[in-house]
Amino acid sequence: MIVPQPAADDVPYNDPISRSLDPGSQLTVTFEPTKQVTEFVLPILAVSKHPNSSYEVWQDGEKIYGPAPIPPTDIDDLTATWLPARRFSSKLRIIVRNLGDTTTRTYSIQPIGWEVSG
Repeated sequence: MIVPQPAADDVPYNDPISRSLDPGSQLTVTFEPTKQVTEFVLPILAVSKHPNSSYEVWQDGEKIYGPAPIPPTDIDDLTATWLPARRFSSKLRIIVRNLGDTTTRTYSIQPIGWEVSG
């Protein structure tokens, strides 16, 4: 169950990306609301889970997760990450590091939530 529930006129957001990371490299992805809104609600943040990786999440300049050896939730699970859902107004930044020394890995990042329209 997602807490809170979106209103009927809220704008859904689901913008996945995938990138390959060489050993020892880092990926930084920034998501920003697409509408001119003052609040974005994020109950689910899924990232591919790989060994020898580090995951970190920032919202509006504040660290809210990590660095940790596992993602907030795995891309294959898509379960609610935060109850109640996190809220931010300007940007969500995810930093993923491939800490391995031999394997290039593909990481998918999928924030799922909504923009408050009213």
